[in-house]
Amino acid sequence: MTAQRILEDPAEGSREIVERELGRQARSGMEVAQSATWQDVKRVLGEMSDIKIADVLALRPTVPELEEAGMWSRGEGDIIGREGHRLSGKAAMIFEIISAEEDEPGDEDGL
Repeated sequence: MTAQRILEDPAEGSREIVERELGRQARSGMEVAQSATWQDVKRVLGEMSDIKIADVLALRPTVPELEEAGMWSRGEGDIIGREGHRLSGKAAMIFEIISAEEDEPGDEDGL
């Protein structure tokens, strides 16, 4: 069970159980997924506006979620989609953010 999943759906709703499970995973050598950083977003997804980066980071994604969204944004999603894996969850939200057109400043009503 991943750390994110444990935090989202703690067993019996108990914080002690969540902390005990995270400690067990750490002792057993299981990797606990860390949220991506500003540098991770730029490295994986490339250059984009600071606003988009902040929107992505607000989702608290992991690097694998960034990588999945990045693959789809580069057109590699067709290959994954044919294998039955559709884009979903945070990766889908990241894809929406990075593929959205940005409004140009001062471009209101065609002025």
